Amino acid sequence: MSTIKVEKKLNKPTLTIDGNVSSPMLYGLSDFPAAASFTAQAQRNIKAFRKAGIKIVNVDSGLHLGWFKQDPFDPEPVVAEIANALEAAPDIKVMVRLHMNPPYWWLRDHPEECIVYRSPEGDYFGLDNGEQDRLIANDKSDHIRVSLASERWLTEAGEKLGILCDTLANCPEGDALFGIQIACGVNGEWHYWGTDVSEPMKKRFKRFLWDKYGSDEMLQMAWNKQDVTIENAEFHPEFFAPADEGDFRDPEKSRYIMDAAECHQTTVTDAILYFARIIKNKMPDVLTGAFYGYYWGTNGGNPVSSGHLMVDKLYENPELVNFLCGPFCYMENRKANGVPMQRGMLESNRLRGVLWLTEMDQHPEGADAFGCCDREQLPQTIAILRRNVLQTLCSGQGLWFYDHRVIPQFRPGAKVGGIYRKRGWWEEPELMAEIEKLKKIGDAISIRPYKAAADVLVVSDTKSYFCRTSIKDHEYRIHEAIARCGVSYDLIYLQELEIADISRYKCVIFTNAFMIPSEMREKCKKLLKDTYTVWLYASGYCDGKTLSPDNLSETVEMRIKKTENVKNIIIDGIDSGDLHMENDVITIKDNFSPVFAVDDNSACGFAKYDNGEIAAAISGKNIWIGLPLITKNIMEPIFKLCGAHIYCRSANAVIAGADIVAINCPDGGCHTVTLKNGKQICLKLDGPETVALDAESGERLL
Repeated sequence: MSTIKVEKKLNKPTLTIDGNVSSPMLYGLSDFPAAASFTAQAQRNIKAFRKAGIKIVNVDSGLHLGWFKQDPFDPEPVVAEIANALEAAPDIKVMVRLHMNPPYWWLRDHPEECIVYRSPEGDYFGLDNGEQDRLIANDKSDHIRVSLASERWLTEAGEKLGILCDTLANCPEGDALFGIQIACGVNGEWHYWGTDVSEPMKKRFKRFLWDKYGSDEMLQMAWNKQDVTIENAEFHPEFFAPADEGDFRDPEKSRYIMDAAECHQTTVTDAILYFARIIKNKMPDVLTGAFYGYYWGTNGGNPVSSGHLMVDKLYENPELVNFLCGPFCYMENRKANGVPMQRGMLESNRLRGVLWLTEMDQHPEGADAFGCCDREQLPQTIAILRRNVLQTLCSGQGLWFYDHRVIPQFRPGAKVGGIYRKRGWWEEPELMAEIEKLKKIGDAISIRPYKAAADVLVVSDTKSYFCRTSIKDHEYRIHEAIARCGVSYDLIYLQELEIADISRYKCVIFTNAFMIPSEMREKCKKLLKDTYTVWLYASGYCDGKTLSPDNLSETVEMRIKKTENVKNIIIDGIDSGDLHMENDVITIKDNFSPVFAVDDNSACGFAKYDNGEIAAAISGKNIWIGLPLITKNIMEPIFKLCGAHIYCRSANAVIAGADIVAINCPDGGCHTVTLKNGKQICLKLDGPETVALDAESGERLL
């Protein structure tokens, strides 16, 4: 068996196979039956990707296929999926997306181990709609599913996983094993099926309280309840319950709900670590990882249930979790003129030395009607393909080309779907030629030290969701406002701020860091004292113990108070010192509560609410904006003030890093790209293109 590692070297998480650096680019077969590795389509496309230089293939299987009621566990279905892939290309490596779900008969035999859903209308058991040809069908529909807190499931699935690992460690197919992607939860992506109040979860909650507080006295102090004990503490994950103050939960009043949310979240990460430990004990030389670490474009209105809020638990165990992965944000990345967005914080992964693999499941343009690629839209498809792949590669990370496939209905404009008789998304020769070019770029990036380019840093927080009920953070508009300014920016979680190289950033933007403990607040002040910092909305309003405008004032270093009766933010068009702001009006579409205003004569206001109170101001190098919403018109003068490098002023997405600068031009036209060394490159494009340039010479790479 090969030795496969992710090592923190070359200034990034670097993939090595038998000591040789390898580009982390894969081809991924989906969970559809038509994508099984023995099918003609899969065999054909594995060979095509192998010819393009991509020699790692991701296949999909699950423990349930060999998990029987009477007979011993049979690992053959999983082993066969690897063997069939090797039939197409014997020299490839294979990663298995391995679903840990128990079979349906097990769920019926053990209803006490299944999730009990909680909703405002009451608690209910999942629907039993029968077994499906596709395992993850109905994952989002409140169907019968195992509680991820079930000790019986963990034990029995772990035993089956151990048998599978023993088998792979002693068979030829195991020699080709690249890694195991541990899958469960909604779509195998470790989103919880729903709010779980089953007996296994209630039992786990007591263990959680013991681990967190250690004594009844500490619990009573935290919950502000003198009669509560760890044994009698009730589990109340009423994440839909009204907040204590506007959209915020007060830790002094609602710590019990916040703890229930944290328990819900750690149940997921503990399950991932439990299975990863079994794999590593059996096969230390293969990679382990999971779909986890989603932040952007995922959380919806209930992130404390379905989100990925405890990624730090996985970062803290790099010996068990070598990679995290997830799709990009479909809402933007599937649009020709969209702002490319990753669900994960790729810079946090780089800083932590954990590889990120993006599931690049961008279907060709026109696939809904044609089943593969509408050749008239081929230029748009290639531009989107380049843009989405380059964003990952230029962040020092990797990806796989996913092949979900669709069925053509042979009538114009028809929506198509289904899970059988499919063609691959990438079967057009022009697309495979592009993938081969991108693979060569990925190979070049993988073997040289990673060079960061971003001088704008965006900081977001997961723990802040525990003190919130209404999620209105305008996350897509935040990306739009920043990216359309032509800057290069990194994204990290709050906890990575201490290990980031702050000296290279001209501007740091806090999007939703609404819960900042006092110790972290002081660290932020020290780290950012020489850096322009943009604080949005209620930054630091909760310090983990209280809700107070004083906490907010301490964080942004200007006096802030509450205000009300506002519907618009009016930009005053100031020309003060180095900050020049054009007139603008932002209409507040959501009912944010509470709303804050500046009450500090030493601060220079540059926007007002329609009630006359100051809605945004600058004091020293701190800039505060009263809502979790920014626009291009606001950010352009701020970036100019900060001295952030503007690569292009055409409002098209720019990607920079790893000695590459790429610009996405969905409409073609003329564009001027200014490199950091001052060299200007003039592009004249006849149609939609994503152009990649050498960051120093300006030589065109794509």
